[in-house]
Amino acid sequence: MLRNSSDAGALSPGSASALATLARSGPMRLGDLASTERVSAPTMSRIVTGLEKLGYLARAADPEDGRAQLLSATPSAQNLVSGLTSARIQRFAAAMDRLDREQKDVLTTALATIIEELDR
Repeated sequence: MLRNSSDAGALSPGSASALATLARSGPMRLGDLASTERVSAPTMSRIVTGLEKLGYLARAADPEDGRAQLLSATPSAQNLVSGLTSARIQRFAAAMDRLDREQKDVLTTALATIIEELDR
């Protein structure tokens, strides 16, 4: 969602993806975030440390297990993700507007085929 966006500033693609996941999915444990992002726990730990230093991530005790911590996107991170998502949607809409009817039909057919394959 945030990848390759200049507005994401110092965020690596992995950091941007993890931040977007937290913003979208809500608080989660580090291991669950690592699993969702398909990276190792040590890799996610480094990502989380960086996001925390930037003020984009907060930690809180897990109410179900006091030994564990829940990670969540801070309000500034939520604003960043929301703004970048809106900008990306606007760029996508502008690109779609430049397609003619035939190109849109081809794209619609291709996407329907991909969705069918993913649902199998």
